Order: sequence, then structure tokens, then C-alpha cells
Amino acid sequence: MKYQNGFTLVEISIVMIIIGLLIGGTFGGMKLIENMQVNRTIQDLKAIESGALTFKDTYGRLPGDIANPSVRLPNCSVVPCATGGNGNKRIENSVNWPEVLTNTSEKFTFWHHLQAADLLSMNYSNSTNVIYGDGIPLAPLEAGYRMIEYNGIVVVAGGHVFQGSAIVINIADSVALNSVPTSNVYMPCSNAEKVDIKMDDGIPYNGLVVGYSCATATLTSPYIPTNSGLLFYDLRGF
Repeated sequence: MKYQNGFTLVEISIVMIIIGLLIGGTFGGMKLIENMQVNRTIQDLKAIESGALTFKDTYGRLPGDIANPSVRLPNCSVVPCATGGNGNKRIENSVNWPEVLTNTSEKFTFWHHLQAADLLSMNYSNSTNVIYGDGIPLAPLEAGYRMIEYNGIVVVAGGHVFQGSAIVINIADSVALNSVPTSNVYMPCSNAEKVDIKMDDGIPYNGLVVGYSCATATLTSPYIPTNSGLLFYDLRGF
């Protein structure tokens, strides 16, 4: 009588349970990391806004716009921090958000004046390199943060009107900063939606959080998570 070696149903069941637990643990861990990134992004956006408004209350100008920063700010004797703005009480105007940034731009020195005033601590340094993670802070969800200003009023698809400055998060490296980026540097709209739901109203073209190109062009349209776009945070207090 011949015997054949094999697995019993109990053994197979145990293996399947272990595989299921491993898969569930992996997806659960990914979800946890994702939630942490969303929460950190929200904390960053609020910290940037709060720091800039405190700076304005203290020095009478927004960071980046302040004149003679090397005299008025501590530890600000080296460029780009030492580079002053025009003092017109606004971040310099833009024709379009994907403009070419330079290390003398108010939108670039904005970060360094905040840092010198000890009002923002993030992952960037007083570097003249217009690169995320070097002269400009990184963002947890995507590449980095960037300041914009469209003549005091920003109009994007869907009819949303910005009151002044805004922070934009996009997926890119230095290409999006020292040259004009294209649609291939947009971030997944699913990420923008998560921030919008937790921080605002969950509607792409309404409120303080805007998911540009993440919905059809109406103020009440829901997010299309499979789209790619940009996350804007409207800084109405500026």
C-alpha cells in the first residue's frame, strides 16, 4: 500500500489565515502611513500660515516682502535670507502659478525669513538652491510646498476666487521650480481629497482647500480621485 505526502485541510487553512493576516497587516500599515502623511501635511499648512501671520504682526510685513532683513531679523546675514523684498505688504505678484522661481524671489525668501525669525522649522536650509528639501521645504504627501500670488485675486477652474496668497503642493523635483512645469508634475487627486476632507469641506473648488484639476469645472463637483492635479491652500489672512 502506497502513501502520498501532502497537506491536510487544516494545514492549508492555517497557511491561508497567516497569508491573510500578512496582507491585512501590510495594507493596514500602508493606511496608517498614509493617514500620518495627511495629518502632517495639515499641520505643516497651518504652521506656515500661523508663522507668516505672526511674522507680519511682529515686523509689519510678510516674510519675503520685508526690506533690510539682515538688519531686522536675527541670524539673517547670509543670502538668501539677507535678500530683502520690496516692502509693498504683499508677496510679489505672479502671472501664472508655474512661474520660474529664482533665489531672489519673495516667494523663495519667504521660507528663509520665516526660518530666521524662528517661526517655522521644516526640512529646508538657508540655501540658494531652488530645490525641494534644500532651499524649499518638502511636503509629506508629495514633493514640496510653494508660495503663489496672483495680483491679490486668483481665479482657477470651477470659478474659485482666491483672496490673496496661497500655498500649492505639487509632485515634482527642481523642474517645477526653476522652469515652467507641465501636467506631468501634478499629484494624485486622491491625496488632495484626503487633506480637503480633514481640513475643509471635501469639495475641490470650494473653501480654503482646492484640488485644482481634480473635478469637473463646477463649484459643487466631487473629487475624481483617479485624476491628477494640485493642492492649493488659500491663505485669506494674507
